[in-house]
Amino acid sequence: MGFSQKQVARLLGHRDTSMVSHYEHGRAAPPLRVALALEIVLRVPVAFLFPGIYDDLKRRIRSMEDELAGPGQGQLF
Repeated sequence: MGFSQKQVARLLGHRDTSMVSHYEHGRAAPPLRVALALEIVLRVPVAFLFPGIYDDLKRRIRSMEDELAGPGQGQLF
């Protein structure tokens, strides 16, 4: 969107840019409210903002779904 870190921090209600920097560099994951705020500010789904976390969760959940499916049963969902 062309916002600076300072502008994003302000929109998120942060006093400085340190946490925005941590989010950008993957050193910290934001709490849900902040992640949703980032989605709104940047106009990008949360899954796109944190693709590594999303892909890892999706892989683990799909694997667990396969384990839960009984013999002869297709995918649960």
